Amino acid sequence: MEAELSERRYIAISFSSGGRAASVRLRDALQAAVDENAKVVRSAIAVSVVAEVTDEVDVRGEAERIRSRLAAELGDPGLTAGVAGPKPGASGAHYGLVQAEHALVVGRALHGDGATTHFDQLGPYCFVLNQPATEVRAFAFRVLGPLIEDDRHSDLVDTLEAYLRMQGNLNEVARQLFLHRNTVRHRLKRIAKLTGADLSDPDLRLTFQLAILGQRALARMAS
Repeated sequence: MEAELSERRYIAISFSSGGRAASVRLRDALQAAVDENAKVVRSAIAVSVVAEVTDEVDVRGEAERIRSRLAAELGDPGLTAGVAGPKPGASGAHYGLVQAEHALVVGRALHGDGATTHFDQLGPYCFVLNQPATEVRAFAFRVLGPLIEDDRHSDLVDTLEAYLRMQGNLNEVARQLFLHRNTVRHRLKRIAKLTGADLSDPDLRLTFQLAILGQRALARMAS
């Protein structure tokens, strides 16, 4: 029996209204749209469904089908969905629900309202968000330290993020941030002084990039 339960696979889909559909109406509409054996739950940020799947299923396509139906029924084109799975077992169902909410929140920040995002589509955010929020926060503070402890250094975080994304090309960083090249150089020196980091170290640059991704993800989920 335990082996049979562990072989079951589950998907989780989280939905959030753009503002016009109350969560109770959304919950009721979702319950009517899915199989009676599926579990519909409400949280502070979403109304979600966890359902068992037995065959190969286009998870994102199924989530988009339900999202479109609910959006039409509720008159809410801004209805947004996040989806995760399939995942095995009861623990996989719970884990999928967490990932679906992450896909919902970060997907909305990246793509706007009215879209469906699978957790696997979040790119490097997948790596960061697979960790508990407390560990992501601790990692970000450990790596970025004074850059995120003081709001006055937000311009340094933006500069560091652009520098990492542009693979150290100062001209591209200056162009993207509308800064003079010398201003970028000055900011990078301040970053190195505050963190004690050698930005020429490729491993350290990757560490910085992951820490910034984690910090951005936590901010998006909190907003």
